[in-house]
Amino acid sequence: MIDKSQLRFSDNRSDALGAIDSIANGKGWCNVVPGVTEDVKDLTMNGFGLWVSSGVCVASLVTELPRHGVDQPSSLGLLHTRHRLGRERIATMLGNAPFSVRQDHTQRGLLLDVPARTSADVVLEVMCTLTAQLCDYDLTGSWRLDLFTRA
Repeated sequence: MIDKSQLRFSDNRSDALGAIDSIANGKGWCNVVPGVTEDVKDLTMNGFGLWVSSGVCVASLVTELPRHGVDQPSSLGLLHTRHRLGRERIATMLGNAPFSVRQDHTQRGLLLDVPARTSADVVLEVMCTLTAQLCDYDLTGSWRLDLFTRA
């Protein structure tokens, strides 16, 4: 069973950090979506694995269960409308975050590997930075976090 909850945050990120910590080690996943001034839907994938051509970008963190007692990396995906971003631009947006690029696909978005035990602060900062920099709409300065926890 999956429990879903939602929260909004801006400068005070403590609840969002707690939500990310709560899904560590394979306990769930979350989506971070920037707030925009227009009434626009989030980007989504269709049945063919291709994103819908317009909408607000979405960053998704999926945590992995430990295997044989060893923590596993998580994955961070980003649906956006900018097609391929290129390694240099991705590196600039990541700053000092130790994430590696698994995929930079024209129609399936960006997929990053997040090392096990990366702090929630680093993960959330990257999710907010990526969504803010790649959003095609005017931002409100807030984000929505959709949390999915495995029961």
